[in-house]
Amino acid sequence: MEKPTAPAQKTFQSPVTGTKGALPSLYARWIEAVVNGPLPEESEATCSNCVMCPRSDQHFGTDQFFFDKISKCCTYTPTLANFIVGAILGDSAPAMTTGKATIVERLGEGLAVDPLAIRPPPAYKLLYRHSQSAFGRNSTLRCPYLNSAFGTCSIWRYRDPTCATWFCKHTRGKIGQSFWKALRDFLNAVSKGLSLWCILQLNIGDEALAILELGKEEKMVGENLQSNELDGRFDVDSAKKAWGRWWQREKIFYAECTRLVSDLDFCDVEKICGPEVQVSSRLVKLAYDRMQEGNLPTYLGIGHFEVEEATVDAVRVWSYSQLDPLDLPVPIFMALSYFDGRLAHDALTMAEHDLGIHIDHQIIRTLLDFGILQSSPISEKINKE
Repeated sequence: MEKPTAPAQKTFQSPVTGTKGALPSLYARWIEAVVNGPLPEESEATCSNCVMCPRSDQHFGTDQFFFDKISKCCTYTPTLANFIVGAILGDSAPAMTTGKATIVERLGEGLAVDPLAIRPPPAYKLLYRHSQSAFGRNSTLRCPYLNSAFGTCSIWRYRDPTCATWFCKHTRGKIGQSFWKALRDFLNAVSKGLSLWCILQLNIGDEALAILELGKEEKMVGENLQSNELDGRFDVDSAKKAWGRWWQREKIFYAECTRLVSDLDFCDVEKICGPEVQVSSRLVKLAYDRMQEGNLPTYLGIGHFEVEEATVDAVRVWSYSQLDPLDLPVPIFMALSYFDGRLAHDALTMAEHDLGIHIDHQIIRTLLDFGILQSSPISEKINKE
């Protein structure tokens, strides 16, 4: 049986930048200070009309890998930082009604709810770690914040760093994925730092601080669940100790976290969160600047990619992600063999002479973005010597 493949990108796309893919407003303010430019628009990853879902003439069980029409990529439950929880609870917009109700329900259940964040329940995390080929296709792992009736996220404007920066496909391929991953690491570092800062500012108590620190260590070891975690029940005594002075005032606590964070500019965030965020913000800027580079390498070689299938017109390949294959016209695929580390100009000239095809700058840019072609460092070194 052949391995299923994802739907391929339809065309070679030009890089597009804009504001449609803007992050949640709180994050966006800090990111603007880091990149000093517009965020890349991921026009291939369309949440409202999921490109990974089958069309009317397609269905599960074909040789292509599709997402479930309801679950889509929402088979992941986010960790919501304390200041994000407060923002959700404080948003009176009608669009937030379902999301707020889900948060209130989680607070009532109490499991995996503490002064730092509302997390996925332990049983869910165990299932998620040990589920193969379930992402995008499974109903059991469906996010509780997904509004299944409409197929939309009920907390969209406050989604977590992973949900805000993960895309099934990237207009700029591997180079785009690298940028969004750097951004995700940065936002996770910010969320962690600000959450810790909030609990210090709001003085939850020394015993509560010690319990939260111990809890972080316990989450990193073992695969076993406590009986109450397996049943979806929380331990009241443990919760009282973890919440300290804020026990049974959880909503007020989260609102105070939001108040503390809402007016922070990026300079404040850097000072509060320290070196980890300073380093990760620099890596975001480096990844962003790489996306702005327009010059092509002098020498080009073939990168690593896999061939999925071929027709008389095109060859489907994938490189950085099996979810994001490309359909290469057969002449372009045949021309790849000319890129063996020689001068890019010479390779293009020979391909045009032998195969009668002209490969323009944008096609080369796309092949580089997706890692199908790559700079040839050995030839560059030889040339310098």
